Amino acid sequence: MFKNKKRASFFLEDSESEILSLTKYCEWNNCEKKGEYKAPTSRNQLREFKWFCLEHIKLYNKGWDYFKGRTSDEIYKEISKDALWHRPTWERIKNNNISDIHEIFSKTSCKYRDQKINNFTKSSNEHLIPALEILDIQMPFNLETLKKQYKKMVKKFHPDVSSYNNEDHIIKLNNAYSILLKALKP
Repeated sequence: MFKNKKRASFFLEDSESEILSLTKYCEWNNCEKKGEYKAPTSRNQLREFKWFCLEHIKLYNKGWDYFKGRTSDEIYKEISKDALWHRPTWERIKNNNISDIHEIFSKTSCKYRDQKINNFTKSSNEHLIPALEILDIQMPFNLETLKKQYKKMVKKFHPDVSSYNNEDHIIKLNNAYSILLKALKP
């Protein structure tokens, strides 16, 4: 007799309950125990299971090899894909193809920088000559050469490193560098 959903109680005879019960038995040959433990049927069918008792599942697991029949390269590839959960990945390629129509990113043809360098060569910037002499740099120059020369001079005259021990010269270097930076930057 099947359960009626509307009725809260139902009765089955003993012979009927054994027939209707969903007891899974061990799939090992000549085993009559309950199959409480599941194991995949094959490598290709990992979601289809066989049911075994505790004794036979141990034997089945000892004898079952997931990588059986595979080469070492195939095993390595499988383990590598497992680290990425078998999802596709793409290599990161640093290939930035940006069309620079207005030459914003171009280092060689920046019109504004060329204009600033030409302004430095004019005689209207004679107040920069003492700063250029302190940093020992020649005109025309750009921001990169100014920074390199400043770092070189600071290392040379730093009180902890040099024997000159002249802190006033470091102050003059900093002032000259700030003057030339203001002249270069807009």
